[in-house]
Amino acid sequence: MIFQYFIIVFLSFVFVYGIQWPVPYERVTSRPTNNPYCQAGLIPFCAPGKTEDAMIFADDDNDTIEIFALKKPVWSFKFGDLMAKFKIMHDALGFRSQKTGRNWTMEWYELDQLFNCTFPHVLQNDTFIWCDQGALCVYDGIVDSMWNGSSDLSMLKKVGQIYGKDYNSWATWAVSDNNTGVYYETWTAYSDPGSDSTMYFDSYDCASFVIRGLNHLHYYGAQILPDVHLNYTRLNIYTHEPELLGTYDQIVQNRTLHDDFISFYREFDSKKPKTEDWIKAMVQIYETFYLTRRFYFYYNNVYWYMKLKESTPLKVTFDEVPITSLLNKIK
Repeated sequence: MIFQYFIIVFLSFVFVYGIQWPVPYERVTSRPTNNPYCQAGLIPFCAPGKTEDAMIFADDDNDTIEIFALKKPVWSFKFGDLMAKFKIMHDALGFRSQKTGRNWTMEWYELDQLFNCTFPHVLQNDTFIWCDQGALCVYDGIVDSMWNGSSDLSMLKKVGQIYGKDYNSWATWAVSDNNTGVYYETWTAYSDPGSDSTMYFDSYDCASFVIRGLNHLHYYGAQILPDVHLNYTRLNIYTHEPELLGTYDQIVQNRTLHDDFISFYREFDSKKPKTEDWIKAMVQIYETFYLTRRFYFYYNNVYWYMKLKESTPLKVTFDEVPITSLLNKIK
């Protein structure tokens, strides 16, 4: 009910004042129950660890907790280092107690895997189910072989340290962050590839968690090493200014729009357990971006229409970001 109220307020604000870019990511007051229809498919969420609401705290306030940046290719469990060739990497944080030697991993990622979070399931009656929640996976241990793989882009690197008491304050923040920022967003949308471009929408993914996490670790007292640089994958859409369409209930009132809308999403039916179906989906994505150049974008429970740029409609970037540039004002 609160989220529906936000949508009404947001649409009213847009009508009166226009759209402010980038559109801010909307948080919730508490994590909703994941729809039982939604399934991870290849592997269950957080198979090695705790539930999505769990957290590991330091036992001793005076302990020193080391902080590690972790990076590996997306889907490495199935495809090895293949995705690293396209610079599509997964990010996480690792921690180690200097007093006990205990170490643990934190990853924020899709409850139901990437493709499910990126496109909805279209049902026979032309309604949707979005399986787009992400959550924090916390588990004991740091699997060195997973993060220090054969890819040159893989990483297991110490980036700082923090006292146990301050870490526990940060861990409490991380639980709250996990329970209020619950929807995964794959895409970042810009007006152009250049540095002076306008950002329309920011992604909310594994790398976003690491960036937020490092900012807040610094805020709670962590000493961050100044000479460490990190790279982050972004899947960028380049578009003319997006047009706000509204909620699904508003879209169905326009039959022509609704038919095209359904046709678009049916192309990306995300129940694709077989490898050949994933390849077919990738071809469809290419056709959407480079041939039809149209995109229906879902963000904060409302839909936007994007007319993609002709020269560069889609690009994967892997930009180097010095940690010191992350330690600015916490948003």
